[in-house]
Amino acid sequence: GRSLATGATVDSRSVRGGELFFALKGRIDGADFAPEAHLRGAVAAVSTRPLPVPTVIVEEPIEALQELARWTLGGMDSPTVVGITGTVGKTTVKDATEAILRCAGRRVSATAGNLNNEIGLPLTVLAADERTEVLVLEMGATHKGDIAHLCGIAPPEVGVLTAVSPVHLDSFGSLEDLAAAKGELALALPESGSLVSPLGAPEAAAGPGRDLTRRITFGRGPEADLYATKISELESGLAFELHVRDGAGERVVEVKTPVFGTHLVEPLLAAIGGTLALGLSPEECARGLARLRRTGLRGEVYRLRDDIVVYDDSYNASPAAVAAVLRYGAEGARTQSRRLVAVLGGMFELGPGAREYHREAGWLASEVGVDLLVCVGDEARWYAETFPGEVLFYEEAGEAAEGLERELREGDYVVVKGSRGVGLDRLTRKLKERLA
Repeated sequence: GRSLATGATVDSRSVRGGELFFALKGRIDGADFAPEAHLRGAVAAVSTRPLPVPTVIVEEPIEALQELARWTLGGMDSPTVVGITGTVGKTTVKDATEAILRCAGRRVSATAGNLNNEIGLPLTVLAADERTEVLVLEMGATHKGDIAHLCGIAPPEVGVLTAVSPVHLDSFGSLEDLAAAKGELALALPESGSLVSPLGAPEAAAGPGRDLTRRITFGRGPEADLYATKISELESGLAFELHVRDGAGERVVEVKTPVFGTHLVEPLLAAIGGTLALGLSPEECARGLARLRRTGLRGEVYRLRDDIVVYDDSYNASPAAVAAVLRYGAEGARTQSRRLVAVLGGMFELGPGAREYHREAGWLASEVGVDLLVCVGDEARWYAETFPGEVLFYEEAGEAAEGLERELREGDYVVVKGSRGVGLDRLTRKLKERLA
């Protein structure tokens, strides 16, 4: 007979037909949307109480969703789970890992968008093809214990730690606590597992005392197992020489990938480490990265009229990501002899140290040679406290777009970065329309 349900959803708008609708209670009560989900083809709702549609009654729908994912994964033909965590670069690592594996002919299912929490991860597992060989799961954390919980739903065999830097410190309190939270991934790996981590990652993040079969480090220097040299940015994207050090000695492979931003080299090395742990060769990694496509608003480069170059990385912001974009912009502006304009929105969710992180970024903007600093939104004013150069202030993205249209000069190099809530993607969209 046919199976009762073909998938799972928590959003009545995304029902395609055949799914179980899990009525989760958050800011809104999912139970209110069960009739709509049923009309769209959901076979039943999962709720704490009877509803006017076929209903499975459970104590806690979110726990039922997670338990169903755990049970489904156990019944699949044993796919290998790759868990990816860290404070910056998770989505880049996930996209690159998926691209490499697909190019090598592996059947892959991966986190869609950034569905990386206690709801998104089980939905990703339940959406996977039953013949999946590798399940690539981004694992986010806003509190201690989150990653351990996600690893309980989908136990990883390969763990990839991207970086540990001050993001969401309002939830964790200190960098040490944050490192320990990320270290839950390493602690969840079996002894036969592999951990890929940055050279010099805090011991707490790299799973203190875990005796794993394989540990792979990555970094910019030759002390790491994986490192890059001859990094350059071409019109077509990044190029670098990949060095792989293992028991067999050192191999060097040329990598060319159609993404922009030298700050992406380390996340790409992390993805290479994860796929090497799965048995792929460095050459297969290079072939996969040549086919990589980037998630929108994560480092797009485009030219406007008057030879104005814009590097739009407006997707989100943290201190490490802002620093990386400033350094990247400085490198591009310097090598092409252009004026450097930095458009920065505020960084959210940084806790009591928020002002100081903005001040540090303002100081760095000055250090790397930003010529004009454009601050968008209230928090962004803190950047200017340590930036001695020319500064423009705007309340919101639309106003900033109008102001910039008047201020930009021929040949400018513009970098754009800010937290999602600032909406700097609106600014770059308006610039494209007006200065095309």
